[in-house]
Parts: sequence; structure tokens; C-alpha cells
Amino acid sequence: MRLLLIAAACGASVVAASSVAAQDKPPTPFNAITGILQKVTDTPSGWSRNMDGSYKHPESGVLCPIYFKTFRFESITGPSDDAPNIVGNCHYRDAEGRSASIRIRTYVEGWGSDQSTAANDKALMAKDGSAPPMLMRASVDHKTAASRLTVTTMRNGYLIDCSVAQIGHDIPRGDFPLYCTTIP
Repeated sequence: MRLLLIAAACGASVVAASSVAAQDKPPTPFNAITGILQKVTDTPSGWSRNMDGSYKHPESGVLCPIYFKTFRFESITGPSDDAPNIVGNCHYRDAEGRSASIRIRTYVEGWGSDQSTAANDKALMAKDGSAPPMLMRASVDHKTAASRLTVTTMRNGYLIDCSVAQIGHDIPRGDFPLYCTTIP
């Protein structure tokens, strides 16, 4: 009987949390199960973990594979209070010391680390047919002195940033950032 009460309480709290997070979507029989699995596997809301260990964000259609060329998946983070427009970020690293990420975010006009980022986002979200298929940006992180190369695309209403960073002033290899153009 205790086990039944505990299961009911967990199910009720997960259903309540799921319905608050997805107020604009009708409930399905899988909402409670999805909520429980996300808690158990520490998966951010809106993401699913595949049997092979990769993660998928179904709304954007983005898959974060376990491996991409020389890069290996390290972790996933979800939205934060500091950046609520970031839906999730998949973090990668390779044996050469480069770090990479696939970041999914919603469009917020004027958001970005600088004006060029905000202008790129606005161009990608253009509804008049003038949106480019992707935009590429190179930068240097002033805190770590890492060179960063980022490709941003728009997919299913989300902005997808694929980037790679490396210590040093050489332009990082472009194979990981171009993943954004080949997302399955």
C-alpha cells in the first residue's frame, strides 16, 4: 500500500510539473512517464534520451549524437535563469583539447553577446524569404583566449548554434560547426 501511495504521489507531482511546463499542449498518456524518465536520467525538459545514449530535442528535430567525427559527447544542460531562451546545450570534447557544443535556443530580439549576434539571429528568423540557410561567425573568448567558430541555422522555429573552440589563435576546424547544416 505504501508503494502505491508513493507511486501515486510521484505521478501526481510529475503530471502537475508536466502540465505547468506544457500549458499550451494537450496532455498525452505519456506526459507522466516522460516526466519520471527525465527526472531519473537527469534529462532537461523537452529532451529525450535515446537507447544509444544520444539526446534528441523533438520540437527542433535536433539530435546530439554520442560521437561526431573526433568529438565525444560529455554532457547536456537545459535552460537556466540567466538564459531562459536557451532550450539546451550539448557539450563535446576531443582528444586535441577542443571543446564543441550544439546549442538550441528560441529567438529573442536583441539577445546576444554583441550586436552582430543579434543581427545574425534577426536575419535567420526573417519571414520574407530573405533568410540565409546559415550564418558563420568567428570570435575570440576574452576570458579564456579561445578561438571560436560558430555556425547558426534556423530549424523548426529554433536557432541552432554549432560551435567549436580551441585555445590559441588559429581558426578552429570547421567540421563540428558544419554539423548544423547536416542535422539528420
